[in-house]
Amino acid sequence: MHYYRWYAVYTHDHSENILFEHLSAKGYDVYLPRRTIRTMVGIKTKTTYEPLFKSHVFVRTLPEGLQQVKLAPGFSHLIRNGNYLAAIPETHIVKIKTILYHYDDVTSLANNLVNGATVAVINGPLKGMTGILVDGEGARPIAMEVGQLGRSIMVPVPMGSVVRTELPTPA
Repeated sequence: MHYYRWYAVYTHDHSENILFEHLSAKGYDVYLPRRTIRTMVGIKTKTTYEPLFKSHVFVRTLPEGLQQVKLAPGFSHLIRNGNYLAAIPETHIVKIKTILYHYDDVTSLANNLVNGATVAVINGPLKGMTGILVDGEGARPIAMEVGQLGRSIMVPVPMGSVVRTELPTPA
């Protein structure tokens, strides 16, 4: 018996919207996380949107539905962990949606570039989630990992909303 799962699809360069629109029109449950970009043009603020994860679109389907996904314009390949397709847990899709709903100033970064201490969010819209308080000085983002994708979302969570869950290691 097969179940619907979220899969990460890698697209050709700048083809996220093409794949998203095509699969949506075919009736697939598709998610393209977009981050908000605000720039000043003279005295006006211009708002644009770009994919949070370059060349990535999420598709919720049965495993046999992936055959049609592979034929869609803009498709490059399915994200894998070794020999297996990377199924993205529903909780991680909800995490991405929650972050993008409550925070505008977010970016993504490869997990291997994230260093810092593990923290738990104790209040606010991300209460109960854990992340990495990125090393550095001053205002620092919290890196929220998206499993199976190898990337984290950098979120500007207020420092008063987090507590360390591990002790710092002596130098």
